[in-house]
Amino acid sequence: MKARVDAERCQSHGVCVVTAPELFRFQDDGTAVAVDRELGRADLDGARAAEASCPELAIVLEDAEERVR
Repeated sequence: MKARVDAERCQSHGVCVVTAPELFRFQDDGTAVAVDRELGRADLDGARAAEASCPELAIVLEDAEERVR
């Protein structure tokens, strides 16, 4: 599973960065970006919490199969 941030939806609230700083960070333009790696078991709670708390619904969690389609 990987996390990504939909740059068109992100409004730089930073909830994901605060919720899971090991998985999300701010870019120079102020929008958030997710780490570019497969998420391990230890990452899943933080990733799901960030996804659920994003006011713009910009956090997307994708399985490897979904990324291939």
